[in-house]
Amino acid sequence: MGALKYTKLPDVKHMDTCFGSGVQSEPLKPVTFWIHGGALTVGSIYQQMDNGSILATNNVVFVSANYRLIEKTHLFGGDRDQITIFGASAGKWSVSAHLLSPLSKDLFKRAIIQSGVLMFNKDRPVLGTVDGLAKAKEMVRRVGCDPYDYKWLDCLQTVKDPELLLTPTPGDSAYVFSYPVFGTKLLPLLPQTAFARTKIWTNIAKNIKPHDVWPQLWDKSVIRVKDLNPNDMSLILNNLYESTCDGIWKHYFSSSIDVNTSSGSVRGQTLHVLNRSIHQFLNIPYAEPPLGPLRFAPPVPLKTPKKDIIDGTVHGKSCIQTIDPMFEQMMGKLTISEDCLNLGIWTETTGNDIPSGQLKPVMFYIHGGALSIGSLYQNLYNGSVLPINDVVVVSVNYRLGQLGFLYGADETAPGNAGFYDQLMALKWVRENIHSFGGDRDQITIFGESAGSLSVSAHLLSPQSKGLFKKAIVQSGALMFNKDRPILGTVDGLAKAKETARRVGCDPYDYKWLDCLRAIEDPNLMIELTEGGEKFVPTFPVYGTEFLPILPQKAFENGDYNSDVDIMAGVAKDEGPLLAIMQYPQQLMGQKFDLVAFKQLVSHLSDFFHNIDADKVVAHYLKDIDTGKPEAMVRAFGNLYGDLVMICPTYLFAKRWALKSDNPVYFYRFNFQSNMFASFGCDDNTICHGADVTYVFGEPVRTATAFREIDYDFSLDVMKIWTNFAKNIKPHDVWPQLWDKSVIRVKDLNPNDMSLILDNPYEMRGQTLHVLNRKIHQFLNIPYAETPLGPLRFAPPVPLKAPKKDIIDGTVHGMSCIQTIDPMFEQLMGKITISEDCLTLGIWTETTGTDIPSGQLKPVMFYIHGGALSIGSLYQKMHNGSILPVHDVVVVSVNYRLGQLGFLYGADETAPGNAGFYDQLLALKWVRENIHLFGGDRDQITIFGASAGAWSVSAHLLSPLSKGLFKRAIVQSGALMFNKGRPVLGTVDGLAKAKETARRVGCDPYDYKWLDCLRAIEDPNLILDTADAGEAFIIVFPVFGTEFLPILPQKAFESGDYNSDVAIMAGVAKDEGPMLAIMQYPQQLVKHKFDLDAFKQLVSNVSDIFHNIDADKVVAHYLQRIDTGKPEAMVRAFGNLYGDLVMICPTYLFAKRWAIKSEKPVYFYRFNFQTNLFASFGCDDNTICHGADGAYVFGEPVRTATAFREIDYDFSLDVMKMWTNFAKNIKAHDVWPQLWDKSVIRVKDLNPNDMSLILDNPYESTCDSIWSQYF
Repeated sequence: MGALKYTKLPDVKHMDTCFGSGVQSEPLKPVTFWIHGGALTVGSIYQQMDNGSILATNNVVFVSANYRLIEKTHLFGGDRDQITIFGASAGKWSVSAHLLSPLSKDLFKRAIIQSGVLMFNKDRPVLGTVDGLAKAKEMVRRVGCDPYDYKWLDCLQTVKDPELLLTPTPGDSAYVFSYPVFGTKLLPLLPQTAFARTKIWTNIAKNIKPHDVWPQLWDKSVIRVKDLNPNDMSLILNNLYESTCDGIWKHYFSSSIDVNTSSGSVRGQTLHVLNRSIHQFLNIPYAEPPLGPLRFAPPVPLKTPKKDIIDGTVHGKSCIQTIDPMFEQMMGKLTISEDCLNLGIWTETTGNDIPSGQLKPVMFYIHGGALSIGSLYQNLYNGSVLPINDVVVVSVNYRLGQLGFLYGADETAPGNAGFYDQLMALKWVRENIHSFGGDRDQITIFGESAGSLSVSAHLLSPQSKGLFKKAIVQSGALMFNKDRPILGTVDGLAKAKETARRVGCDPYDYKWLDCLRAIEDPNLMIELTEGGEKFVPTFPVYGTEFLPILPQKAFENGDYNSDVDIMAGVAKDEGPLLAIMQYPQQLMGQKFDLVAFKQLVSHLSDFFHNIDADKVVAHYLKDIDTGKPEAMVRAFGNLYGDLVMICPTYLFAKRWALKSDNPVYFYRFNFQSNMFASFGCDDNTICHGADVTYVFGEPVRTATAFREIDYDFSLDVMKIWTNFAKNIKPHDVWPQLWDKSVIRVKDLNPNDMSLILDNPYEMRGQTLHVLNRKIHQFLNIPYAETPLGPLRFAPPVPLKAPKKDIIDGTVHGMSCIQTIDPMFEQLMGKITISEDCLTLGIWTETTGTDIPSGQLKPVMFYIHGGALSIGSLYQKMHNGSILPVHDVVVVSVNYRLGQLGFLYGADETAPGNAGFYDQLLALKWVRENIHLFGGDRDQITIFGASAGAWSVSAHLLSPLSKGLFKRAIVQSGALMFNKGRPVLGTVDGLAKAKETARRVGCDPYDYKWLDCLRAIEDPNLILDTADAGEAFIIVFPVFGTEFLPILPQKAFESGDYNSDVAIMAGVAKDEGPMLAIMQYPQQLVKHKFDLDAFKQLVSNVSDIFHNIDADKVVAHYLQRIDTGKPEAMVRAFGNLYGDLVMICPTYLFAKRWAIKSEKPVYFYRFNFQTNLFASFGCDDNTICHGADGAYVFGEPVRTATAFREIDYDFSLDVMKMWTNFAKNIKAHDVWPQLWDKSVIRVKDLNPNDMSLILDNPYESTCDSIWSQYF
């Protein structure tokens, strides 16, 4: 062997390549790409056992590398198109990962898997995103980085010694397995789910046989395994894994499902769709293959059931047709064959013992495609979403083109064989659908375009009588000229003979049909298109057994299936797209003038017969500038749409309504997805086929590719279609087509169901009379798009377009989704909840666009409380009408609550803290618009109580809120707890979100688990479930995120907070007692609360708030307490809870602000309350959480008769202090700053002594017992 010729490669590291000499001249060789093992933890390509030099002697190039070499292999004599990847141990895991991953598509042709794959439990991976993130954060902590810092990855990347990252966790063995993370972009789905959804790509070469005596694994449904042993290389084993992998472990690994039918046993798969498990069965044969003598003949039922299990997890064959690259790219690749008579079923229920009363309506779909193209396997017709509306969906393949509709004038070729196929499939469904949970007596047939033509054929045909109860006719009906069909038996026979002549058969030979049946290549039967056409439309033959008479005559004499309810409709603009597809050369390839227009109408008349060309031309060119080709093309499109689609569908339905006693509903589809823009269909041109996308839920299946309005409209459309199938009336507001001799058509457009505004500032408010002042109130002002569909959990999106109609600001808007507690409802007023809740309210004394800037007033922006779980600006205690009498403008905002507002999904579409982003967008809206309400955008004070105070503190900390406000009032609450760990970090937040997904039936290990959560129709299901007795669940925001990147203590230390804001903060004197009882009613009220129970509850609290020194805290709060008195113990726990959750966070937050910032900080202790609190066990000595709220919003002033005089006066004082701070920072003459020359000074707010200043009331608690915690 001569010297090896090496080619130097720049920048190639960590690779090993073996090849023979002369690589520049010899043919390129197959490449074997080796991935070494080692538990994904150890190993190297340089280990002796991985040396590939011997393999390279077998005419292959051997590569072992740490990165992809597909672009370089040719330099070593390797063929980049013949790459086989292989590996053992962890290397085989890698091979299986590439087989599964969409990112590895087309990079190799073959794979060898040695000893294992990445497929374990079907329900949960070894490592999902939550466990993976937790593992990463643990490593962060181990090497000295802060796992709660938003930039923790930046810190990891600065670790100089990479071996530190490999240090095992204490307790690990010396040899640690590493596992890849599922639910990621590289591995988006569990393998079982990937196989079930056919997302795995399957183009591994099938023509490479490794050994002469080696059958394939799946050999006619028999498992065959090659035994590799030099003592007997011919041994083939029959499933040696039958009792283990296919037995005891089957349900651990697999989610397949088998159903027995007359065709044989069918194996399907389970899909997870919108929180429901939908079983999908594809490739079910319903007839013998129409080959040989059965070509052109009506189908024959299967003679015997299939012996082997029918694999319904894979696509079957589609019928012979023209394959157009554009359609293929848009709708998916098909494999075509004459052996194509199969159907698919999607259902939620299977079994032979389903009670008849629980069987569901069946929707039988017939695809479109001009009777020439199409397949149930095109992704547009995926039936997996419709069954969530409690129906069973069936879709059918049928013969197309001349193979499906050739008329041979005898019983072996009676014409319309494709319709007979559909008929046979319908009969199969009636025989078998009960095994799939379907009711044979509640079948609705539906179809679009040629599928709709097919539906109308079954409505007319005596052969189909009694097989279905309802029909939906979508854009097409077999009703054209009243005197002559497009194709009768004479024209049909002539066309068939012309086909015979074209393929070389003698049309004058008695056995011309036998000759046609003997043609081996069925593609020769496909009609040839003229230049530019995608396909040739096929028309059925009238005057035959299936279609004996014209529709008009059938209606006249009653020879049709009149006992069927009908829903029918068309797209608003059927013709433009169809015309260009059918006549591309005439309409696009040359100047389309008046002469060309008339010529094309004449051509149409030759085809559709008896058109009064002059009359039609005059009508469609009325008011058209015939010198403009684009206007002429549009006019012809309108003509063509009316002739071919709109008028046949409408008139068919109209005659049905006139002649039949059954209901008929008609729609005009007036909306479409952006997909149609590429076909020249804009918002004013709703093209043919616009409805199909929505009927089959494509915007729901692939939500990220569509707009929010598409998602919502698709849910509506599917509900309309399935409602019709279930209970006749598709929609509450939809009269029948023939309504007391008046034609009534439903316009289907989602915009008709909502108000779209021209001017976001054009709104109607109302004037209130308050304390001898006129205050203008504006409610229900939207500041963002509705957070539905893809926007659920996402940061809010500003309104895309102004509303066209006046916003009614005189009524309450919707409140955000939350638990409705009767006690709170009685106390605070009823609210109506919805996800469409992102609105705000404004109270002002002045409005207008011409207010001089010097007369603009300070703005007070209020954020309501409620544990980030409940609350609304529309609750009466948050009514902002009184505060403006003190010369401010008041704004109050709704924001998303609970998991809908704070779920953390670990990506930009669900970054956590969406409720805070809502508040942020509302703040930006205020800065943009508040001048119209007399407010000064540069004098905004944000304020809030309880969770509203948490929100205020979040904006004080967040870099995203910088510069949006000048002052802040923090009333009882701040997001500052343990200094070492947040209540909720990203790991805990993601785990909580995944648990929510699991609870509502979504797969938490699916890469698209968020899409599933977004598809949940009832948003109330996403609410956290409260334990017995609790009114609601406290929700905590997520730290380590973009909005809250670092803990407050670290922010104060580093200066990374909005320090240029003046603060007023405070707490009620006794924050805890009422809060503790509301949060822990079972422990504190219903059971004996002794010392053990006290300690247990402190331990529970530490589990939430982390790192509490329980012994130290218990000892402090129980000193001088008689532990034998439950009521004393309850009060002691209340004091502890109040200090931990409200008082110390608020006080220490304000104290650190005062020490670190140069801005003024004022602090109060609220020491008075209304009689209202007595019902909560709050007496004069227990000033409870929320005591300040009634006074701040002037409730004793608004409803004076319900309060004492002292309440009335004190409320006026409190409102003056709050507004004074907003106007000029100084709230009261006798109120020193909190940090006054290193002395803590707190103002006591009590009407009995407004001059009292307290010297640090928190010295023994917040500044002592809790100091190390915070």
